[in-house]
Amino acid sequence: MSELRELARFAREFCLEDAPVQVEKAAIFCVLDTIGSACGAVNYEEIPKICQDLREWTETSSLYQATVWGQGFKLNVFQALLLNAIMGHALELDDVHTGSKSHMGAVVVPTAWTLAEAGKKTGKNFLEAVVAGYEIMARVGMAMDVVSTRKRGWHQTGVIGAFGAAAAAGRLLELSEEEMVWALGMAGTQSCGLWAFLKEGSTCKKLHPARAAVNGLTAAMLARSGMTGPEHILDAEDGGLYQAVSDSFDLSRLTQGLGKTFEILAIDKKPYPCCRTTHHAIDGALALKKDIKLPLREISGILVETYEVGVLQCGFTWYPETPVEARFSIPYTVAAALVRGRVSLEEFTPETLADDTIKELAEKVTVVSDPTFTNRYPRQWGSRITVSFGDGTCLQKQIDHMSGSTACPLTHRQEIEKFLGLAEPALGKEKARRLAEEILMADRLAEIPEIT
Repeated sequence: MSELRELARFAREFCLEDAPVQVEKAAIFCVLDTIGSACGAVNYEEIPKICQDLREWTETSSLYQATVWGQGFKLNVFQALLLNAIMGHALELDDVHTGSKSHMGAVVVPTAWTLAEAGKKTGKNFLEAVVAGYEIMARVGMAMDVVSTRKRGWHQTGVIGAFGAAAAAGRLLELSEEEMVWALGMAGTQSCGLWAFLKEGSTCKKLHPARAAVNGLTAAMLARSGMTGPEHILDAEDGGLYQAVSDSFDLSRLTQGLGKTFEILAIDKKPYPCCRTTHHAIDGALALKKDIKLPLREISGILVETYEVGVLQCGFTWYPETPVEARFSIPYTVAAALVRGRVSLEEFTPETLADDTIKELAEKVTVVSDPTFTNRYPRQWGSRITVSFGDGTCLQKQIDHMSGSTACPLTHRQEIEKFLGLAEPALGKEKARRLAEEILMADRLAEIPEIT
């Protein structure tokens, strides 16, 4: 039996009763985190215009319709899913699986929620699809060399996301084992997503999980209709995904401990609305700020030592011109943390980017790679920050476990507060609190509610 077929069988047969109780709870809080992040983006930048334009082009009386979250209308399930997944990733507040270097919630949760709403599935059906999607997406990612994939310019979420979406959708569509294999095969042939957006500060990164979600659903729907997909999409000598996007891979990692260990228990939740690779440096800066007694203008230099991919992805030397660039800039986020004492959505506005104090301090930040952090990445993400002053003194802080990581997790109360803080402005206080309650009791829902 091929590894992909084993994954397909797991996705098809998984039941919540087969897993430890903490798996169900983890799934519920992943859903809460993703939907909160999406609701926070309802009125963000170009999203309202995108939603209205797509509505004009695609609104129909299709039998399978679903809510476009927080926008007040429905579209066919494919277009609703595209928009919901775009919102899920827009604020850079969605969850992260460090082992596969990917954002799972923004792909799997919108796929499962949108399809479950359209198909009038139960909350239990929905949660089982979420767990299956997270597991398959994680394992497909962990089996490849994600460092080399990133160095080649691929965005890992776009590359592996369709597998998670296909597994979640296939579960809800009740695909047979053979159909699930086909769906995963067709998911892989639609892999996409490139990092070119960052150099120009383009806003299209959120399209990557959205396309992955739609591609995964498309794969599941086509498989149910009889289209076949390659069982060896991952390892085929000619055209296998792993050889195309990675320097090396290990197929055994696809199924090792399958059904016994659950990767949904290894999900980081973001406290800051920016690239996860900036978070350890932000944690370090905020920790050092408490010990800085001299005026910030006395700082002569700031050194951030981190892993090689962190330098490539977030260590660029130019000052960001757009909020997108700022979200991927260690120099900017460190400076903002030291100047303002926080890194929130307000720190990624044009007005804050124009703050001369932040700019002057950011220009004193140098980001370099260090073998200590490079050798343990992606298993563990971290950095060391050293702040030097004109009088020769310096302060240093090493972060081995970022806030929001599995080693330093947000409390359930913090996660609920994060959700409400994002959802209330979009949905209103009463609806946001009701939605939070429904998500927290998702396993008992007779139907998945609309998010309006």
